[in-house]
Amino acid sequence: MSNVGRYKEAVRRLKEPQTPARTSTKRRGRPQREQPQKIIADTIKASAVVEHSSQCSHDLQPSIICRESRLHLRRVKEALFIRNNRTINRDKGVEVSAVWDTLISKRKCCSLPG
Repeated sequence: MSNVGRYKEAVRRLKEPQTPARTSTKRRGRPQREQPQKIIADTIKASAVVEHSSQCSHDLQPSIICRESRLHLRRVKEALFIRNNRTINRDKGVEVSAVWDTLISKRKCCSLPG
């Protein structure tokens, strides 16, 4: 979520008029040195969440769809959910055999409610 913070800070810097250094409010963390326009472009390119939040006014409401302690199995489940539902994920998850697609489409076992 650090990209979201960088994006919001760059937008704030664009909107806020330039003030002398001694009168500006202090903020935690290292100050941004790059131009705000470049930071905005870089963060939108790097993160689908930032891209979505820059275009839509509502907040994202993430939810946990499945708990899985075994890493490999969790990655396979995630890939199947990404394939079979509308998501903002830019990746496709781990590579899963196409054989699973027909089984999942018939059983509808990876579809999310609503």
